[in-house]
Amino acid sequence: MQRIVVFCLLLLTQACQVSPQANHVVELPDLEQYKLESKHNVPSIESMYQLSEAQKKQLHLFVNKASISTLPKHAQAFKFLQTRLVNFDFDGKNYFASESLALGQGNCMALAMLTYAVAKELGIDINFQVMHTIPVLLDVSDKLAITSDHVRSFLYLKDEEKQKGYFNPTNRIVIDYFPDRYDRGGKLISESEFFAMFYRNLAADALVENNFDYAYLLLKQAVTLAPEYGPAINMLAVLSRKQGYQPLAEALYQYGLEVSDDKVTLLNNYHVLLVKQGRVSEAKSIKDKILLSNDQNPYIWYVQARDAIAANDFYSAKIYLKKFIKNASYYHKAYFDLAKVHFQLGEPYQAKKAISLALTHSSSTEDKGVYLAKLNWLKSLQR
Repeated sequence: MQRIVVFCLLLLTQACQVSPQANHVVELPDLEQYKLESKHNVPSIESMYQLSEAQKKQLHLFVNKASISTLPKHAQAFKFLQTRLVNFDFDGKNYFASESLALGQGNCMALAMLTYAVAKELGIDINFQVMHTIPVLLDVSDKLAITSDHVRSFLYLKDEEKQKGYFNPTNRIVIDYFPDRYDRGGKLISESEFFAMFYRNLAADALVENNFDYAYLLLKQAVTLAPEYGPAINMLAVLSRKQGYQPLAEALYQYGLEVSDDKVTLLNNYHVLLVKQGRVSEAKSIKDKILLSNDQNPYIWYVQARDAIAANDFYSAKIYLKKFIKNASYYHKAYFDLAKVHFQLGEPYQAKKAISLALTHSSSTEDKGVYLAKLNWLKSLQR
C-alpha cells in the first residue's frame, strides 16, 4: 500500500457523528433567528476545489508523460501529488485547492481539498476517512478551544482499469496526512460531510478573528450541506449562545443530541448553557449523562478531562481520564494528569501509582525526568 506522509493540522471544534432514530423525523431549528448585522460572501463548493486553467494544463502534461501515462489513473494522481509535496510548507491555513497548489502551502484539509481537485480533474474515485488523534491545543480565543485532528484520502482504481489488467492487492492508494502511531481510524465521510468540514474549518478561522457573523454563515452552509453533521451543529450552538441567542443554542443542542451518535461534546456544551442559566437540576441530569456516556473517539475524553481539571472538577476529570486510558493505555501524559487529579482528591497512593505508569509508558528522557521528580516528591510527603 502506497502512502504520502505529510504534516497537517485540522481545526476542530469538538466533533460528533450522526444517526437519526428510525421513523423519528427531527427538524433542524430555524437558523434565520440569528440576525446578521452585515453581509458576507460564502465561498461556493466549486471555488474550493476548482483548479485554474494553467494548473489543469500542468496536471495533464504531467500525467501524459511516457513514464506516467502507462500507470492506472489513481497512481498518476499519486505521482503528481508526490512531486508537488516534496517542498510543501505544511502550515495551518485552510487554503483552497488552487491556492494550495500555487503557494505550496496548506494544512491537512487544504491538502485533502487539493487531492480531491486532482481526483476530480482526472475522473478518479476518492473517499475520505476521519482520523482520531491525540488532541493538541492550537488556539484559544475567548474560551474557544481549537484542537487538532486529520483526515486521510483514498484514491480508487476504476473498474474499467481493472479489466485492462491494472490490479494490485488493495486497488487503492492511501494518502495519509501526518500519520501517527497513536491514530485511531474513524468513519468514512461523504462528499457533503467533507465540504461541511471545510466550511466548519473556515468558520473556526473566522471565530478566532472575532468575525462572528461570517462564522455563522459558514456554519449555516455546513449544516445545510450535511444536516446531521455534529461538529457544525455543536459549533453553531456555541456561537449562538455566545452571541446571545440562547433559545436557538438550546434548540441546536437538543437537535444534535437527537441525530448524533457521539453526544459527549454536545452534552458538555449543553451543560455549560444550563449552568450559565442557573438550571441546576437540568444541568446535573446532563452531567450524569456525560459521565455515563461512551464515545468512539477515545481522545474526546482527554479533552473533557482537561476541561474538567481547568474547572477544578477533579471527580469528573478522574472518570474521563479513566475512560480515555481504557482505550489509549499507551499515552503517558494521561497518567500524569490522572496523578495530579488523584493528588487533588486526597488519594496519594493512587497518584504514585499513576505516575509510575506514566514513567513506564514514556520514552522521552525529559518526560521521565519530570515524572520521576514528581514521584520522589510524593514519596517524600509520606515520610
